Amino acid sequence: MAEQLPCPKLYEGHDAGHYTLPAEVVKARDTFQKIAAMPFPKPPRNSWETVDDVARATVDAVHAGTKLPDVTLIEQARQAERIYQDALDMMGACQDMAAQRARTALGEHALDIISDHLRPAHEETWQAYQDAHGVLNEYGEHEHRRLLNAPSKVRKAADTCDLMAERYTAIQAARGDLWLQAGVRCPEDPSGKYTAIRNFHTLHPSRLAMMRTAWHGLDPRRFLAWMADHDGQLWMPTPDEQAQAVQAETHIGQPFRSRAA
Repeated sequence: MAEQLPCPKLYEGHDAGHYTLPAEVVKARDTFQKIAAMPFPKPPRNSWETVDDVARATVDAVHAGTKLPDVTLIEQARQAERIYQDALDMMGACQDMAAQRARTALGEHALDIISDHLRPAHEETWQAYQDAHGVLNEYGEHEHRRLLNAPSKVRKAADTCDLMAERYTAIQAARGDLWLQAGVRCPEDPSGKYTAIRNFHTLHPSRLAMMRTAWHGLDPRRFLAWMADHDGQLWMPTPDEQAQAVQAETHIGQPFRSRAA
């Protein structure tokens, strides 16, 4: 099976206008899509059918005393099958190469994607959400069904929260694609706790693996609301920055380390 385009969610968010991507990365994706969209050649007639046709024509010719059929038709049919299979193999190889070039482009620009493209979109999204959430906090309601008679500013803030939650989800999906398919990970944070939250253990000091966080299971909008209300520091770090955040909170939830210090 031919390779598929790596990091599809990263491209989906870009195509939806949630963030930009380096031109080389987009160009490599476009090349892959054009290759993948190339029409397959029409399959030729099975050569065994040609063998059967020539055999029947030979029997008919002998019976009728007429000229025998051209047996080279069989080799022509087999050649057509070989050419068809070669074309399929070549097209599969083209798609594999295009996918690999896209993967290479992602690898070469991964840190730039995070710092120069996803991060600005993330910061803009998070700030816009916090501003709109603050308006709803001042009004005292957050649910749309309770805002039917609210001032237009408040209803607009509720819509903004929805839109920013959707955008935030797309941005995090893109970062997740880089983690899963491009290997952009932080060895110091193997579970990825600090991928989205800078002060993870300040918000959740427990080190028990089975202890659920206070935001476990929340949908994106409620997750953002919880973070806004509890001083969550949402961010888009590079692996090195992520490692620094891990180091900064190493002591939290481990009192024995504090006593030892």
